[in-house]
Amino acid sequence: MAMKISTAAAVALFAGFFAWGSIPAAEAPSKDSIKKGAEKTPPKAAQTAAPSPTTKAAQAFEKVSKELYPKAMQEGNLIIYSVWDVEHLRAITDVFMKRYPGIKVTYWQGRNPEIVTRVLTEFQGGQASVDIILSDNAPPVIRAAGASPGYDTVQRDVLLLHDPTMATVSLQIQALTYNTKKLKPADLPKSWEDVANPKFKGMVALDDPMRAGPLSSMLAGLKEQWKDDNRFNNFVKGLKALGVPVHKSTSAMFRLMIAGEYAICMPALLHDVMEEKAKGTPVDYIKTVPPVVFPRQAGIYIKAPNPNAARLFAEWAISTQGQQAIDSVGRETSRKDFKSKTSIESAYPKGTKAIPVTDKLFLEDPKKWLDTNVKPIWEG
Repeated sequence: MAMKISTAAAVALFAGFFAWGSIPAAEAPSKDSIKKGAEKTPPKAAQTAAPSPTTKAAQAFEKVSKELYPKAMQEGNLIIYSVWDVEHLRAITDVFMKRYPGIKVTYWQGRNPEIVTRVLTEFQGGQASVDIILSDNAPPVIRAAGASPGYDTVQRDVLLLHDPTMATVSLQIQALTYNTKKLKPADLPKSWEDVANPKFKGMVALDDPMRAGPLSSMLAGLKEQWKDDNRFNNFVKGLKALGVPVHKSTSAMFRLMIAGEYAICMPALLHDVMEEKAKGTPVDYIKTVPPVVFPRQAGIYIKAPNPNAARLFAEWAISTQGQQAIDSVGRETSRKDFKSKTSIESAYPKGTKAIPVTDKLFLEDPKKWLDTNVKPIWEG
């Protein structure tokens, strides 16, 4: 059961066998003949290949789509709150509405803290206001506060990061990024940890580690991977010692690095880097440093006025068509079997193991996690 948190805490930062037929004794074959026969003619079940996860997901999606669409069409609407760019929301929902005529999608765009505040205020007031919360940090916080009932997608087997209580429709992939005019390949950091090296003092555009943004989630991922408190504490101390101002906007600090005010961006989002590289901007990412992966989810509101449309959208967003729509605006997809320019398989060397952010306390109550694990070091 998900842990509930107070509205005040959430708003502050917003957590095998086969059966053999009987054989008459007089006709019973020898053990050797049975063995040879088994080698020549395998059981029928062994001859039939099991469907792939991709095939199973497609079949499951088509089934649930046929079940939900008539009910969703009767509801006629879908209301989304999201942190995603308005132009991205428009492009994605246009494809959804074309696939499912009769469902009108409207959306409201805001920052994660604003979304959490609005949803929990409406929840406390008993308002049937929104259907889907499409974001990264906000859905788990809202779920932990009891405002999301949970929904497990039928396409779970194809997801890189699966949460049984909400659909992961996209990923936030964090890449260690640098300005190619400010740093030579030989001088690049060798790892996330190496960014805290004193030689990079004053050169790093650093996200505020206490705002529950990308750097905060990275810290949660690294702490879980390392399982070494001394190593983690020294890393945070090293970042503090870089002596750089921290930023409350990942996009803003990324722009400052592009402009040459910083040599390194800690961290940048992969889809932003790929977009700028395509424009010829002097920016690149270090492919030998594993990316940090954070789930972007579609959380269903517990008092959703259009619950069937909400579930239909969550499933559609994971389907091949939904992933194509998400990929078309440059956002990272969430399926293991969907290749795009911003997928880990395409952007990193073969065999790269991403660093997932899975700490439940961080996902559901990032403020509490940061107050416990980062604040004593960063502000102490």
